Amino acid sequence: MKKLDKIIISIVAAAVIIFAIIYFAGNQGSNQAKNTDKASSDQPKVIKVAYATTNFPITYQNSKKQGDGYDVAVMREVDKLLPQYKFEYVGTSDDDVLIGVKSGKYAVGVKNVFYTADRAKTYLFPKNYLGVSDSGFVVRTKDKDKFGGLAKLANNNGKLVPIAPQNGQYAVIADYNKNHSPKIDLGSADTFVVSDALKWVNEGRYDAFFAIRPMFEANVEKKNGANADLKGKLTYVTLGGIKTYPLFNKDQKALAAAYDKAIKKVISSGKASELSEKYFGQDNFKLLNKPFE
Repeated sequence: MKKLDKIIISIVAAAVIIFAIIYFAGNQGSNQAKNTDKASSDQPKVIKVAYATTNFPITYQNSKKQGDGYDVAVMREVDKLLPQYKFEYVGTSDDDVLIGVKSGKYAVGVKNVFYTADRAKTYLFPKNYLGVSDSGFVVRTKDKDKFGGLAKLANNNGKLVPIAPQNGQYAVIADYNKNHSPKIDLGSADTFVVSDALKWVNEGRYDAFFAIRPMFEANVEKKNGANADLKGKLTYVTLGGIKTYPLFNKDQKALAAAYDKAIKKVISSGKASELSEKYFGQDNFKLLNKPFE
């Protein structure tokens, strides 16, 4: 064999070896990338869900120190449909739910939240609601027929306990006033103690307090409630249902989108209604068909 032929054969052989090495290394890299993707899908992202611990039966801590209540139970159902996430529930105060979600300490928070344009400036609201809150008036039992409704309160010149503008109940009264006359005097207040509002109605300082059924039951009808002495003197009248939502941190758009897909299934399957019956003793979703009047 000529010397030139030997050189050519050597060059070809070297090229084959180099190609084989590159091909093998490329396949290994591809396999490693696939394995990495698989590993990430097997390791769901941990999501901190804050809930208020003192809003029985909406959100609270049970005897096992675990998160419980309607809102928490529904979020657990949502979590079951999102394998890419793992929800961890953090019990805290009402204020910390709001502050923590805003700062990013928590990705999402639940505490019977109503939608308001003011809140939407600070938090990310999903497209789909979580549940329905039984909302109505607390009035003196003897004056139920006189003030136990929006039209009744307006027509009888009743006084409504002032409502914080950022509260969803404020919007209900504002909407009523747009389309009716006489109107309800809608005073605004930043905050007040629920126990005080109940006493004000009983004393006649005001004629109605816009509240939610669980609050009335916990404070007035419960044996050891803060206002148990007013049982029989005050009455709760359902006016309608207000949609409630989880609050997401503004940066959690992907999580909120995933929630939106999952909650649709939870509600359409009847599971949310089932949980409403369990925690509230009634299917609050039926209240969406009841107009406020």
